[in-house]
Amino acid sequence: MAKKITVIMGSPHKGRTLNVVNRFELEIKKLGEVDFEYIFLNIADLKECRGCGACLEKGEEHCPLKDDRGEIFNTMMHSDGVIFATPVYSLQVTAQLKKLLDRLAYIFHRPCFFHKSFLPIVTQGVYGAKDVLKYLDEVARFWGFKTCPGLGLTVAWENPLPSEEEKINHEINNAAERFFRQLNNEADPIPGLKEVAIFRSVRAFHSTNGGMAPDHRYYQEHGWLDSEYYYPVKLSWYKKLLGNWAEKQALKQAEKTNKEKEALRL
Repeated sequence: MAKKITVIMGSPHKGRTLNVVNRFELEIKKLGEVDFEYIFLNIADLKECRGCGACLEKGEEHCPLKDDRGEIFNTMMHSDGVIFATPVYSLQVTAQLKKLLDRLAYIFHRPCFFHKSFLPIVTQGVYGAKDVLKYLDEVARFWGFKTCPGLGLTVAWENPLPSEEEKINHEINNAAERFFRQLNNEADPIPGLKEVAIFRSVRAFHSTNGGMAPDHRYYQEHGWLDSEYYYPVKLSWYKKLLGNWAEKQALKQAEKTNKEKEALRL
């Protein structure tokens, strides 16, 4: 069965970034059956986040904005792999892509993209791609994705020199090969120390009802209040040790928070 890849195009126009993604698509399709679906954020109905916090405090279904956010999310959820593609604007992602990331901020609290692969594609004129790639990779990790080293390219010229074109082709080919391998690798990544510490800290907080109600319910429904991680994985002794320490610290903070909340009620 063909793997489905959804490309979230963050560019406000169809230019050099789209050209890179199209070339990437051609290369990865040489390796096996892959279907591509493009979502162009510049024509999507996507309103700006108001920062009201309803998605965090009550649940994403309570967001007062009605637009394409839910449809975009569902498309990503029904994909095997997701690509965020963006040029560098003012040393960051484009406004169009940042708007989507802000609207999906609740996923930082309630990650859901486990077992799905992610690749960022970033183009730059001169500088900035490295930091944007790092940023998008970190966002994807918090959201639960299996992240693949991204593709960052300098595309400053309409007609690059032969040596530059050769380098671009080489990097596109390499990115296509590593993403294809990851798409077909069923194994989940082994979390690092940071991921384990974050999970155990958040889990501890929710176990005491110290956090937001939707987060507690989400962790409870997924069985995470009693698990060692988001999915079954064998952790080394030192990761377990760090996790236990992080959990104890979080429990202390949660107890303090609950006492402060109780004092406010009196």
